[in-house]
Amino acid sequence: MSDTLAFTLKFPIQTATGETLSRLPIKRLKRKDISAAQSGTKDEAMMEDLLIAKLLGITLEDLGEFDIADSKSATEVLREMANGQDLAALLGRSAAAGAENATV
Repeated sequence: MSDTLAFTLKFPIQTATGETLSRLPIKRLKRKDISAAQSGTKDEAMMEDLLIAKLLGITLEDLGEFDIADSKSATEVLREMANGQDLAALLGRSAAAGAENATV
């Protein structure tokens, strides 16, 4: 797929630097990302947070500011990616060229 998938926050957040985040590109994770998360902690919830932060290109502090609805959606994106599912379908857009920007 040539289009970049993006995660749109239902409830935008403001970072510590004052930047408002409302739409974040999704990065496909690699095995090395899982290894890095596992080496950093044994706590599964923290591993999930580390992977979601990597997936969305944000800090753990920014992830901590997510509304619970956005947090749930981000977790769903991570799990669907891990299961090899079609993220474009999950994000509510067609994988066809010229499709609208993805939103959750």
